[in-house]
Amino acid sequence: MKKGFFTEQELSASFDAGSLSFVPYLVLENTGKVTGNYTREWYPDGANAHWYAEYKEGFRDDLYFTFSNGDLTCRRLIRNVSGKKIALTEAGFSISGIKNGNDPEQDFYYHAENSRVYAAMTLPIEFDRLAPGGKDPKYPDLNTWLAYVETPVCTKRVGATPYQPFPAILIGNHESPHGLVHGTLEQRVFYHCYDLAHENGTVRMDVVSGFKGIDALEVVPGRTLIDRWYLGTTDHADDIEKIFERYTEVLRSILPPMYGASDANRHYGVWESWNDGNERRVNEEMLLAEAEFVSKHFPTVKYFQLDDGYWHRDDGALGLGTAYEKDGGIDRKKFPEGLRAYSDKVRKHGLIPAIWTGYNFVHDSQVALEHPEWRAPYAWRYEVDYPGLKAGLVADPSIPEVRDYLAYAINTFCSDYNFNGIKLDFWSYVFDTSYPMMKYREHSGYEWRRWLLTEFRKNLPTDGYFQPGCDIVQANPFLGEFFTNYRYGLDISGGEWDHVKITFLWGTSCFATHIGDIYVPNSDSIGIPPGLNETERYFAVNYTLISRSMVELSGKLHSDCPPHWLKVLKKAFCNLNNGQDVHFARYDYRKKNAPAPSIWYIDTPHFSRNSHEDTLPVKTVALFNLEERENTISVSPADLKLPAGNYILTDVWTGKQYPFSGEVTMELPLHGSMLLAVSKTEGLQLFDANIRLEKTAETENSILFAVDYEADAELLLNRKPEKILWNGTDLEFTFNSGLVTFHLPEKGTLELVF
Repeated sequence: MKKGFFTEQELSASFDAGSLSFVPYLVLENTGKVTGNYTREWYPDGANAHWYAEYKEGFRDDLYFTFSNGDLTCRRLIRNVSGKKIALTEAGFSISGIKNGNDPEQDFYYHAENSRVYAAMTLPIEFDRLAPGGKDPKYPDLNTWLAYVETPVCTKRVGATPYQPFPAILIGNHESPHGLVHGTLEQRVFYHCYDLAHENGTVRMDVVSGFKGIDALEVVPGRTLIDRWYLGTTDHADDIEKIFERYTEVLRSILPPMYGASDANRHYGVWESWNDGNERRVNEEMLLAEAEFVSKHFPTVKYFQLDDGYWHRDDGALGLGTAYEKDGGIDRKKFPEGLRAYSDKVRKHGLIPAIWTGYNFVHDSQVALEHPEWRAPYAWRYEVDYPGLKAGLVADPSIPEVRDYLAYAINTFCSDYNFNGIKLDFWSYVFDTSYPMMKYREHSGYEWRRWLLTEFRKNLPTDGYFQPGCDIVQANPFLGEFFTNYRYGLDISGGEWDHVKITFLWGTSCFATHIGDIYVPNSDSIGIPPGLNETERYFAVNYTLISRSMVELSGKLHSDCPPHWLKVLKKAFCNLNNGQDVHFARYDYRKKNAPAPSIWYIDTPHFSRNSHEDTLPVKTVALFNLEERENTISVSPADLKLPAGNYILTDVWTGKQYPFSGEVTMELPLHGSMLLAVSKTEGLQLFDANIRLEKTAETENSILFAVDYEADAELLLNRKPEKILWNGTDLEFTFNSGLVTFHLPEKGTLELVF
């Protein structure tokens, strides 16, 4: 039985995406694009191939292919075999002849970057990505726009903006569920972006292996550059949740250990000081009062983050630059004894102190004024959209003195001040931009990115959390090697509905990748944002809960939170299970001008990590109205992948119940939402709870749960318990219309006896 391919034509046929042809090439700074005369050796017994060429310009190029289960992986080695330094602009791999349908006008591409940049899911192959405002006049009925994107970062190439997107692309056709998928398997030197065009009724895709932060890499003699990527197909191009499942399966098999897979932000949250109108209005007294309150009321919150506002000036965000100034540049009116004394006091409340810091130094800060030679040219990003705004000093990591200072500053925050959690903001501009910003070109932006993030990880404890800020990350799994969560959306700040709405769309692209098990998504905080009305606050809570991206809590809860809303926040935070898969129903992402999905669901109760338990809700579903009017949304058990039968819906916030044996239609107000538990109707049912319950056993007349923390518990049941035991001891409880209330004194075992 033949295991591999004797010819390139046989390989092409295996993808069932047209008659494909493959051409590797290099682009040199001095000579432009060059191609080599490749020897192509096929090893059928092992389903492997080796293509290689010697370029007269001084490179040896080796491509090693492995074909397994319909997927092709490539490991490419580009070696400077000359005796001199050569400037390599990029490497490429052209794939021509892609055809997934009969009508080329129906060809499209999908990339996670689409929603971030153009507020659209799919785009036509010929879409003009540089059209003013993101609106291509060739497609007047396509409602695209630049979604909070600075114009200069737009590029003709898909995947080349600095938003650190999920590194894969689908080439599809609206007539077919079949599509071609390319994805990255390594991000140590190169990143991948794509040039797309139609040729003779088919699609040509150039897979470009480029460099961040430099216009060309100066490759020293003897150095080998390693690139690695995936090429495969999908028969689920019509299902946003399944497009990349084969790619991510391969990716998981080769990724290193991931901090993003740890429990740090998966089951433990962060209180942060910036949102809900606080911003820089912080001081030690207020923060410690909040720490005491959070420690008492939110047992799943483990970290306490001081955001911006500790620099002795309140007119800018200096971050890592503060360490350059006398006494660390700390505002002694706000923090009389400094940040080490403050962090020690936070620990007394049982919380782990964390801090915001940034890589972009204020333009007239001490470090910026004394070291202008450290500056990377960053003003280009502001010149078009922000005329007159002075760009801060983005430090060039290719300069040795900059790295020395950064190492010192990182050590100051993590060791001298003893913060065990870091939010790193304004950090990626030089590391992830495709614009040439670095003085020295012997290493790429991704190499220096690795250096910076490793430096932080060397100074943080292994269970300390590490979170990126701007440029916000669009689900790039490779960053999970260093970070524990990724912020993918805009700041909710004091409560901006437009920020909630656009974040909802961007999140759809992130969650659909189903990589939350290796890198936790973070939707920014829930709290008491004054700019949102009550309906919109529930929308934000329901969204972050159902998407399992509820990492952060905010607001002066100890003084400003109404009692009824505190009850909502405590219940929302009762069972953090961030990164759990969330699914969409009745959603066609390929539909022209497709909005974000209005029906989201998870396969567990919101209050438990147990699934497939007869006595617990079998699903949790959320309905969202993104229309600027009242709207109705219909859902059925089949939409949630449930077998036919009788179910009951329980509103998590009101307790109201609805029969659910077929399709139900809910009326939602403007910006409205609902969070509903889906339960069976037979036998004993626990419909809802405000504490985390992990079911451990069930007998004929009792259920046992493990509970993590002290709490005032509320359980909604369909029958009254005879007694409730806590670690074998009777607890007093009340029962009223199905609602059971009692106090749990500590972590232990809860038994409901009927």
